Amino acid sequence: MKIEKVKEMESCYIVNECIAVPKNSENSDYQQIQKWIAEGGVVEKEDLLAKAKLKKIAEIKSIRDQKNIEPITDFEAFLLDDEGNKIEQKSYFIFYTNRHQTNPASDPDSIISRALDLSAMPYFTKDVNGKKITIELTSEIAGLLRQRIAQRNNDNYKLSSVIEAEINNSTTIEEVETITLGA
Repeated sequence: MKIEKVKEMESCYIVNECIAVPKNSENSDYQQIQKWIAEGGVVEKEDLLAKAKLKKIAEIKSIRDQKNIEPITDFEAFLLDDEGNKIEQKSYFIFYTNRHQTNPASDPDSIISRALDLSAMPYFTKDVNGKKITIELTSEIAGLLRQRIAQRNNDNYKLSSVIEAEINNSTTIEEVETITLGA
């Protein structure tokens, strides 16, 4: 192996930007690297600040993505009885803003679109205490839900972009580690 460049990582060396050599003194490639270093080869150190920035950005994006699928719980709608008749009692309900893994019909955008098309439809959900309920999802509520979801997600993306810039402008690992997405 002809060594032109060596970068030291946490658990290995990267040789010529393509070969990972474990830090194991019994490994013949490792021994060759040690000889190259002894003959004056300069080892590039891993950029720990860049690594910390990438890790923090991934963490911030994960938190943002979780915030973008949190259910909405502050809308009220009329309850429907077992026959689908409107009960003149309103209840706060949970509107799930992410698709359920085993139920493709639970896509929130499809539900909102159907409610807008039909002007009203039953929506099977839970109240804020976890009790199963059916509400009348009107086009008015559906439109407001769509606006709320879009605004929430837009705000979360803007905030994470600002924080990502703050992370990228950090000059120490300690600075990076103190940055959070916030509440």
